[in-house]
Amino acid sequence: MLFTSLLFAAFFLVVYIAFWSIPNQKGKEIWLLLSSIVFYGSWSLGFLIHFLAVIGMNYYFIHRLHKNQSKKLIVTVVVINLINLGIFKYFYFFTDIFASLSGLAVLTNLRSSTTFKIILPLAISFYTFQMLAYIIDVYRKKVPEEISLMDFAIFILFFPQLIAGPIMRSQDFLPELKNIKAKPEYLSPGLSFIALGILKKVLIADNLALLIDPVWNNPNDYNWLTILLVMHGFTWQIYCDFSGYTDIARGCAFLLGFRIPENFRSPFLADSARDLWLRWHVTLSTWLRDYLYIPLGGNRLGEFRSYMNLVLTFTLGGLWHGANFTYILWGFYHGVILALERVFERFNWRVTSTSFLWKLVCIFYAYHIFLLGATMFRSNTIWDYFTIMTKVSTIASGISISATDFETIIYLCFFSFLIQLAQYFETIPNWIQKSKRVLIPLSYIILLYLISLYSKSGKEFVYFQF
Repeated sequence: MLFTSLLFAAFFLVVYIAFWSIPNQKGKEIWLLLSSIVFYGSWSLGFLIHFLAVIGMNYYFIHRLHKNQSKKLIVTVVVINLINLGIFKYFYFFTDIFASLSGLAVLTNLRSSTTFKIILPLAISFYTFQMLAYIIDVYRKKVPEEISLMDFAIFILFFPQLIAGPIMRSQDFLPELKNIKAKPEYLSPGLSFIALGILKKVLIADNLALLIDPVWNNPNDYNWLTILLVMHGFTWQIYCDFSGYTDIARGCAFLLGFRIPENFRSPFLADSARDLWLRWHVTLSTWLRDYLYIPLGGNRLGEFRSYMNLVLTFTLGGLWHGANFTYILWGFYHGVILALERVFERFNWRVTSTSFLWKLVCIFYAYHIFLLGATMFRSNTIWDYFTIMTKVSTIASGISISATDFETIIYLCFFSFLIQLAQYFETIPNWIQKSKRVLIPLSYIILLYLISLYSKSGKEFVYFQF
């Protein structure tokens, strides 16, 4: 059930009307839980049963941990969750590696077998991290009171953010769950976030994908300028796709009376790689910091160890994204860049000028650091990545996309930049505030008109595969 589909629009409208028609708190909670179950079950009934079983298993350990902060219990439940994630997400990846090293034909044939297929459950990476965060917080005594199984299930299953985040913490959600009430001030931002998310996804990300995917699938055929353009194209595609999902998720949550965390803060206006990771996929960055980097020792065990912890944390973060060496390389690359920035800061090698011109240079640097990483992330294989970088660095020849497609990609990337620039400013100008009763309905009409003109066939969100 895609957020940008008419089916989801009808589903959410029914959920919304019924939710605010129910007079009591308990009824609203039950309806929210049932709606979330239906939302996930519409994808797969079998994996819904699996998901509910995982929630029940975790709640059992949470109940035990509230009574006894046992290290054995926390290790057990963390390992069980990681095994569950590993079997579905990394089974073929590791068996392929083992098969190539051992030469065992039985393992080599697993992926092509018609009788043995492992399908990745929707949202398993996101809900696993969210559950682990809650369980570890219980163990650390950061969750003082035990909640009911229903409240825990709603927290994990909450359908607006279930598929691709943001990864919520208990303090982000549970206080509002226990005090559901209509908040008129949430209506305008809710509708605005939904409209903005649809704009990013349908008009920009999907159209960029149609133009650049053929190049990514056959990079050896194209010339260096086309490849360089689609590198930029994917950088803005994934931004509009993923932040668009988050905008719609936040908008739906606002309309249901919940303020869920912000996940993107104009990341391509960052002036360093570190600053960029404080703005991009914020809830994953903070999760990796709190539940991986700090437990590994953080910066408490000396400088060299802190650099190694950064690299290891981001390498594992890359692996979390998927069972592909390109993701691991992507994570390792960002970890190394962050470690190097920390080294430079220690020796005062970073110029601290606050001039506007130097700010632009730093933004240019941070954006291109991300772009090079995004190229690793999008490449189908390591060899495709090396092909792409070789073609760009050697100004290699090849075929080109049409002039119309070339210009369209540039326009879409520039429009994405303007949207991000607008989101950078937290305060809305007074003239917009005064005219919002006219401007908001007008913007929705314009958006619908643009979608009718320029939207192509709906595509899944990029992060659905993770």
